[in-house]
Amino acid sequence: MRAIAAVASVIVAFVVFSGPVRAWSIMDEVVAIDPDLTVELVWELIDSKTYCQSQPTNLDRLSCAIVPDPAEFWIGLDSAGNGYGTINGVDAAGEYFDIYLRPAGTKQSQHIVRITKRKEPVFGAVTKLQVTSGWELDQVTGSLLIGLTGSCFSAPCVAQADTTDHLAVVRVTGLPTLLDLMLTYQAPAAIALRLPVLPETLPTASRIDLYYGDLATLGDLSSAVPLACDVAGTAGPGDTVSIIDSLPAPATGEARYYVAAVSSGVERRAGRQLITGVLQGRPASGLPACP
Repeated sequence: MRAIAAVASVIVAFVVFSGPVRAWSIMDEVVAIDPDLTVELVWELIDSKTYCQSQPTNLDRLSCAIVPDPAEFWIGLDSAGNGYGTINGVDAAGEYFDIYLRPAGTKQSQHIVRITKRKEPVFGAVTKLQVTSGWELDQVTGSLLIGLTGSCFSAPCVAQADTTDHLAVVRVTGLPTLLDLMLTYQAPAAIALRLPVLPETLPTASRIDLYYGDLATLGDLSSAVPLACDVAGTAGPGDTVSIIDSLPAPATGEARYYVAAVSSGVERRAGRQLITGVLQGRPASGLPACP
């Protein structure tokens, strides 16, 4: 197994909920159609009807407001100017809230996420959801927050008495980011590089080079080794570039890092660093030349 680290300005938070195992979650009804996107649960509340009727004195109660059917609307624009909206869909299995992407400057509609609206595979065993207010598209991180409420009357839900309303916020990630170059490992031997609008806060990316090194030397860019040079080509914001990684797996107990260096005119940066409490572009002058 490879032990690698992709160097990027990314913070990942894990939230663990304690309590009894439930038969059903609203997350079960949200599916990413686009393979580059990831869906994750931010929070979920059980017996939300009681909660919402109590008029809690916090902002979560804003998520109790239901968007009237058919709940079709434009969501907003990402940092690359692509538009997003949700419209209703239907097939033999049920009805859906389908989220579509409209690439900037086009009239195309690309299906990227599907959310159950109503399904009833067995009469009386219905699962139904509604859209709640407060959907939010974060242009900086390339993420979309989705508010949903719903209930489940399938046999497993009834058996575990999990038939009360749920309220949840779900996050979709993987949309074009504003600043961060996203590096991810793709098995069996490739690095995926997703391009932002302002790479490392630079106005353009005239060239992107990929380096690697021993994780123990991460602070010393001069020890990095070129892996692939000028990899972006004609790719633009939101595009994903795949770079073949022919390196052997690190030895047991060792790990490898990868870092992308971005050039814009005479400026060149490799990630960002915190200086006196301010996140700034990390100069890449210490990196060896990439031919």
